Amino acid sequence: MTKGRRRTPTLLIPVQLPTVQIGEDLGKIVAGALGKCDLRLSDGDVIAVSSKVVAASEGRVVKLNSVRVTGTAKQLSRKWHVDPRLATLVLDESEGILGGVAGFLLTIKSGILTANAGIDLKNSPRGTVTLWPHDADISAARLRKSLEEASGKRLGVIVVDSRVTPLRLGTVGLALGVSGFFPVRDIRGKPDIFGRKVKATQANMADDLASSAHVLMSESNEHQALVVIRGAPVLLRSGGGSKEALLSREKCLIASNISSNLQTTHACHAS
Repeated sequence: MTKGRRRTPTLLIPVQLPTVQIGEDLGKIVAGALGKCDLRLSDGDVIAVSSKVVAASEGRVVKLNSVRVTGTAKQLSRKWHVDPRLATLVLDESEGILGGVAGFLLTIKSGILTANAGIDLKNSPRGTVTLWPHDADISAARLRKSLEEASGKRLGVIVVDSRVTPLRLGTVGLALGVSGFFPVRDIRGKPDIFGRKVKATQANMADDLASSAHVLMSESNEHQALVVIRGAPVLLRSGGGSKEALLSREKCLIASNISSNLQTTHACHAS
């Protein structure tokens, strides 16, 4: 029997962050939080940070009272029992609306199938909603550069949000933004345990790591918005981005079987 190769264990270290205010330097906040708990970064560490704190630092928080409701949003509000102001923002933020259930719209946002275009009331100040960062890959790259300069180490960064999975209850993690490592590992052509060549499998390392971090991140009031993943089985590089993990609708098993009757009306909504 061939002796198995010994692997370095993967360690997940949760770190508390303070409430991030609009316009604050996220790199300095993260570095300060790591210093406060005397955690020094190592080469190969992957920093997973909640999309909510990234969005807050970038000013992606909207007061609902500032939203000018559109006629199309009113129709969606009546049909799916969604706040018309939220429906207006969803129309603006999404590339298309596929349908919905009571309280939620099924949308495509940045090529990702998600609820309400990623807009969330949870962990957003009262009377506001938090949007996704404008470009989470750029946000991840900015944070990685800041932390690498401060630590002198080679790092990866994931901007983590939550998502639902078809026909499954509850949320799992989503790598909304990625920087510093290859987000997908290609298994095709490698042998399985019986020696057959793998034909189709590619492992989404970014989403797997995001889900691991999501287990430890708070969805309520614990301020657990940062996780350091040490020993992650990823290949580091200077660039990288989550868009490399996108799949066209035509090739997607789920999306290709959903009606293509997208509602794509966009308008100007917030003052």
